[in-house]
Amino acid sequence: MAPRDVTLFCLVLCLGQKIQAQDGNFPIPIISAMPGSVIPWNGSVKILCQGTLESYVYQLEILENVTYKLVEKKLGFQEVAEFVINRMDTNTAGRYQCRYGREHRWSAPSEALELVVTDTRSQDYRTENWVRMGVAGLVLIALLAFLAENRLGPQLPHQEDQQDLPDLSWSRQKSQTKWTFGLTPRTTRE
Repeated sequence: MAPRDVTLFCLVLCLGQKIQAQDGNFPIPIISAMPGSVIPWNGSVKILCQGTLESYVYQLEILENVTYKLVEKKLGFQEVAEFVINRMDTNTAGRYQCRYGREHRWSAPSEALELVVTDTRSQDYRTENWVRMGVAGLVLIALLAFLAENRLGPQLPHQEDQQDLPDLSWSRQKSQTKWTFGLTPRTTRE
């Protein structure tokens, strides 16, 4: 392309955008949330509405029932307006949109931004509770096994019955030394 053609093309492109803006066909604003669209209970969020440099007024709206209700307006020439919600809860969560205006005309609304609040106070503890109950059950079963073994296992005889028992000694040879362990019958003195 010749330099004259490039210049003419840029002029037509710029004039086309200016005419579009004068007719009220503003670009659709872009809405976003920082740090994100999922906010903890009582957390804060910054909603950004991006329009054009010539915009003088921005407004943030929330969907209630079937219509959008005005939340806040920002005045002043700026390309991006910031709206801050300091304490998110179930009343401030929902679908938001924004728009900007100049010369008594408004842009089309932005796409909807869904803000969700996570309620840390009512978490689901069912899984953790099942694990705790399982561990407690295993401890209980082990305790019952010990008790059953103690109750049903071999018991020492009474002293009067020990006279009839054979010598229950265990011997082991180690380094020419004899070690004996076990029960030895008692002798009674008369």
